[in-house]
Amino acid sequence: MKKMITTTALLAFAGLGAAQAQDAGSVALVLGVSGSPFYQVLQCGAMARAEELGLDLTVSAGDQFAADSQIPVVNAVTAAGPDVAAIVPTDMQALVQPMRELSERGTRVITVDQTIADNSFVETEVLTDNEAGGGMAAEIMAEILGGEGKVLIITQPPGSLAQDARTRGFEDKIAEYEGITYIGAQYQSDDPQKAAEIVTSTLSAHPDLAGIFSTNDQGAIGAITGLRQAGAVGRVKMVAYDAASAEVAALKNGAIQALIAQNPKQEGQAAMDAALALINGETLEKTTMTELVVIREDEPDKADQYEYIADCM
Repeated sequence: MKKMITTTALLAFAGLGAAQAQDAGSVALVLGVSGSPFYQVLQCGAMARAEELGLDLTVSAGDQFAADSQIPVVNAVTAAGPDVAAIVPTDMQALVQPMRELSERGTRVITVDQTIADNSFVETEVLTDNEAGGGMAAEIMAEILGGEGKVLIITQPPGSLAQDARTRGFEDKIAEYEGITYIGAQYQSDDPQKAAEIVTSTLSAHPDLAGIFSTNDQGAIGAITGLRQAGAVGRVKMVAYDAASAEVAALKNGAIQALIAQNPKQEGQAAMDAALALINGETLEKTTMTELVVIREDEPDKADQYEYIADCM
């Protein structure tokens, strides 16, 4: 099985095209960022399913969840010319042109976990309903807070369709609770230290802050650090997207009250199933939806079931 290739190995990756067994079906998986528990589990699901299906899979990722880190990776895939590319686009606008070029060169394109503003050339989008997930987070936050208090979102800068949708879903649903005051969203750029700083500075300005919703695992991990530094763990309630091991541990020890968990292994498997279907000349539905669940702090067994554990690294 092939391991992850980061941007430091792009030149080697670009030369793989001639060596790939095209008649067996070659697939390139481009993850959102290297080192993320979510994407590591997605990779494991894809690798296992690709082996089952006889696909020649290569996995690569940029070193940051950002367009300028990912575009060279996509360009290297274009040079390699696989039959299918399954890509987690890190920016819904900036990735359109390089992904369109990939498609125009003859590679069938799938998006996974995220998507892009112009999806006209994308064969299928393997997604969860991120806006619904944000709404689920708002509902459980309101329940935990008894319908009252100030709440904050910690998320990515605008441009990631999935993160934007989670924020929008939360904002729309939380507005239905008159007793809850939404004080806005702040951006951590996949940087836990930045998320920690956001929490401590927000608590200085709003010592009565009641709840925080983080739209991904890195924001949640950093937010917990900030709460510890401020002595506010447990007093300020946390709802977070994902089920990385650090988040599951925080749920079990009371630092997080609920998780909105995806199933990244299922996403990786679905992407490989879609790739084989395309190689075989089949037509796919435009959207392939995957699982999304709420895990409460009194559901440790469910947390264990959905924990993001990479079993192929």
